[in-house]
Amino acid sequence: MGFDEYIQEVMKNGKCTFSIEDALVRLKKSRKAIFSSTEHLVARKELVSPARGFYVIVPPEYQILGCLPAEYFIPYLMEYWKYKYYACLLTAAKYHGASHQAVMVFQVMIEGRRPPIVCGRVKVKFISNKNLTFTPTQIITTRMSMLTVSTPEGTAMDLLNYPHQSVGLNHIATVLAELHESMNPEELLALAEKSSSFAWQQRLGYLLEIVGANKLAEVLKKHLSKQKRLDYILLTPGRKVTKQSKKNNTWKLIENTKIESDI
Repeated sequence: MGFDEYIQEVMKNGKCTFSIEDALVRLKKSRKAIFSSTEHLVARKELVSPARGFYVIVPPEYQILGCLPAEYFIPYLMEYWKYKYYACLLTAAKYHGASHQAVMVFQVMIEGRRPPIVCGRVKVKFISNKNLTFTPTQIITTRMSMLTVSTPEGTAMDLLNYPHQSVGLNHIATVLAELHESMNPEELLALAEKSSSFAWQQRLGYLLEIVGANKLAEVLKKHLSKQKRLDYILLTPGRKVTKQSKKNNTWKLIENTKIESDI
């Protein structure tokens, strides 16, 4: 079997990626010969390598992009690295209907730290979360893969736990204005009850009220009202409190930011 035939076989099997190890086993050729074949197809822009020893097959319609969309190859790359993962934050929100804001970087949550990937015009950023399995996830079927994505409720929680990576509270409010339509009150309550952190719930409830998602906000409000102690926290962590900053007694927040959703 020639290398071009091997590529066709991979694609016929419904995959869009392969590793050097896969090719060595299937073709029974030397590593040097495999590398020579991959370099030839990379030069023709038919292959690209976003990670050492891992290749993405690039069909003609995607060669202008210089890579496949990240949603197609990320599940296979995570399997290759043996990483637990899920598509998160603004990327996940897009899959749940919050597509008003263009997502320029594909965001992936993993347990450790990893530098970003640039594959042609495709950018992938990894965010570290040691408690990765706490966030509920679901599987979304794409054209070429089965992608693990945080649920709408898990996405909302993560947005407030990672405000910097989510471009700040104003942007989060804009996302929530669409995302809340996919959120389930019972699932949100279950997540809140399981969580030992109240800060994300306070900020999320506040923002949900602002965007008119009152039923979801009420779920968090009732849950928080049952807690023995709830401290006042800053609406925006790290931002200074000014004379204009007010206390919000409902959510126990110091409003050191004016929220303005784009929707």
